[in-house]
Amino acid sequence: MDADNGFVSDFREAAPYINYLRGKTLVVGVSGSLLEGAALNNLAADLNLLASLGVRIVLVHGSRSKINALAEAAGAECRYHNGRRITDETALNFVKQAAGMVRCDIEAALCSSIPAAAPRSKPLSTAAGNFVSARPLGIIDGIDMGYTGVVRKIDAEAVLNRLDSGALVIISPVGHSLSGKTFNLRMGDIAEAAAVALKAEKLVYLIGQKGIIDAEGRLKSTLSAAEAREMLDSGNAHPEQRRLLQYAVNAVEKGVERTHILNGLADGSLIRELFTRKGAGTSLARDPFVSIREARSRDIPAIMALVRPLEEQGILRSRSRDYLENHIHSFSVLEHDRNIYGCAALKTFADPEAAEIASLAVSPQSRDGGYGEMLLEHLLQKARNIGIKTLFALSTHTGDWFAERGFQTASPDDLPEERRREYHENGRNSLVFVYRL
Repeated sequence: MDADNGFVSDFREAAPYINYLRGKTLVVGVSGSLLEGAALNNLAADLNLLASLGVRIVLVHGSRSKINALAEAAGAECRYHNGRRITDETALNFVKQAAGMVRCDIEAALCSSIPAAAPRSKPLSTAAGNFVSARPLGIIDGIDMGYTGVVRKIDAEAVLNRLDSGALVIISPVGHSLSGKTFNLRMGDIAEAAAVALKAEKLVYLIGQKGIIDAEGRLKSTLSAAEAREMLDSGNAHPEQRRLLQYAVNAVEKGVERTHILNGLADGSLIRELFTRKGAGTSLARDPFVSIREARSRDIPAIMALVRPLEEQGILRSRSRDYLENHIHSFSVLEHDRNIYGCAALKTFADPEAAEIASLAVSPQSRDGGYGEMLLEHLLQKARNIGIKTLFALSTHTGDWFAERGFQTASPDDLPEERRREYHENGRNSLVFVYRL
């Protein structure tokens, strides 16, 4: 594929995601270690690009590395319990300083990273404020955690008002109580709470690893909530990522459509994750990513786009739009992350025990993903459920595929009477295969 065709293909792949995200709310939680140097500048450029596409952005930043640097410079000791900072008066001063410094760095990077194609001549406006109320974590295992706190509530109305005005909202990892105290909070807690309170479509965590990895170091590119829970319960989650995985599961189970976890050090990872099918890290949803369902009338354009190239090559028999509209109930479609990547039909006859697999097609980009087998298994089960005993498949080019999956060669004379007449009339001379259920 040459460069021009590659660009066209990539742009076509991105278009549905661009259309979907326009006007939607995206909460991005960023580890404090990523908010300096090239990583920060690259992130700022991507956030500007997303804003120019109409995405509403809430950025929740971490500041642990900056707090540690301030404490080290002052010769102060950092104390922890169960991975949480014990925030005394001295540490709280560092927390406040770090929050302001990191927020200023983010704002400066956003000003210097306006994409040339953005439809605005001035920097993206930002908004910050007391959006987070907090309460103390309290005494844990006999240890007073001081000014370390937990999220009590997100002022969703105030955040939405800023988003409606066109601003990118920045939330620092601090919160205030009704008594006027300030508390040190976790970025991950705030990002999860904000995504749920705002009913965000997506929650993204940018970290220093490539995504969620299992105990053996393998990347999990997609996870359902049930699969993620199993990783946590079985101990198969990487120990350092258990809390992060818990945030992700909590968010999708409380209504956030997707949680994404990816490497913020990799330039462009956020764009790849949001606008390509393959993504760049781990994507977690409440339900499985790939599903097969009965087709509906609105699926006809997608079905036609799948089968037309195969019809033009003579691999599939041509079907008109009128045919699809009249027989849409016999079609099933395979969806991956809201996009249709495969289709197939179960054609029945007057003989109640015979049926045919027709119009089985999978997107060229997905033919190595096992989608054809998934569609075939779906139709086999569907046929069993309605009492089919003999399942036929006719093919001019892909007979080996059916033979490798248990279909036996047969004669046109074995077809049901009405299908046999049609076979001799169309002149395609397809090979006939049969599967006994």
